[in-house]
Amino acid sequence: MNKAEVEKLLEKYRDGLCTEQEKALVESWHLSELSEKKSELNHNDIIEARTQIWQAIEAKTELKSRKNYTLWLKVASAAVVLFFIGFVINNQIKKQIKGQSLAKNKQEIIKPGGNKAILTLADGSKISLSDATNGVIANQAGINITKTKNGELIYTVVSTTAEKTKNLYNTIETPRGGQYQINLPDGTKVWLNAESSLKYPTAFNNEERLVQLKGEAYFEVTKLLTKNGSRVPFKVNSEIGEGRNQQVEVLGTHFNINAYLNEPNNKTTLLEGKVRILNLSSLASDILKPGQQSLIAASSPAVLIKNVDAEDAVTWKDGFFSFNDENLQTIMNKISRWYNVDIAYRGAKMDKLFGGRISRFNSVNEVLETLQATGDVHFKIEERRILVMP
Repeated sequence: MNKAEVEKLLEKYRDGLCTEQEKALVESWHLSELSEKKSELNHNDIIEARTQIWQAIEAKTELKSRKNYTLWLKVASAAVVLFFIGFVINNQIKKQIKGQSLAKNKQEIIKPGGNKAILTLADGSKISLSDATNGVIANQAGINITKTKNGELIYTVVSTTAEKTKNLYNTIETPRGGQYQINLPDGTKVWLNAESSLKYPTAFNNEERLVQLKGEAYFEVTKLLTKNGSRVPFKVNSEIGEGRNQQVEVLGTHFNINAYLNEPNNKTTLLEGKVRILNLSSLASDILKPGQQSLIAASSPAVLIKNVDAEDAVTWKDGFFSFNDENLQTIMNKISRWYNVDIAYRGAKMDKLFGGRISRFNSVNEVLETLQATGDVHFKIEERRILVMP
């Protein structure tokens, strides 16, 4: 009986299609509880158990012929009984450890961030968008600034005097644990991630549209034409020093910029359209195509480009952490910004890479438990401080 035949027999047993002889064979393997789902193991646990059971059987015996079937069955049964007991005990121990590790005290539960931001107007006055009521919250020289119930900020030109405001700038800033969406005066949509800021004019001119970003934001740029029918370029400057100043120039496109000071490089990921990346420190430049990501680091004057899954770069906008072979420090930086917590490290440096997707709407405890389940890292929560240990 080979592996495929064993799998087929287990499937028949689960569907109730076994003969009495086949049923007796399966039950002699002590898998009846699994097949009837009486245990706490889920479907993935059952599949894993099957695979490991077969490997255990093959490791214990090389008897494959029919004349040795009886002896094979005895050896297999013994191997399965021992394995099954160990598997269940190990599974339950893991659940207990996981349940006790980070949720001992309900006061330690740290909730995710939300729509929070501060808007600084050209005259220096500040508006907390978390506290402001929905509707028009400010008017600047013919431009209404409206806050919607969905956590969006919308600029609407209501008077021709708005042309006079081209030299006035507003700044929207999100704290740690905050995010916000803004519709700029030209209709461009911007999603601002945690601990980020965007400075922009209250009205754009017909020569260029220039904004300044620190942190992370996703842009959906609206096409804007001059009176002559040519396109007005849209530029995003990220000037954070340390040889990582960059400018992204577009005509109409969807892209994401990650330019945090505590990250090793600036990342620009293109989802749609075409952009030009300029390293302001070295003046090196290159063109980015959809599905590509540029890197600008202090250690190199070049603009490095690689192919990526562009959707991974913007899952934060849709409520997910997406880790694609990311190191632990980068992951903990994301967690620190979104949950407004401090991170400390103890012990040897951990250089393992992690992958996966986790909801940003989970508590930080649930996110850490998922990472801890890999067995490669452990955490301890002390108020709003997370201790990372090997």
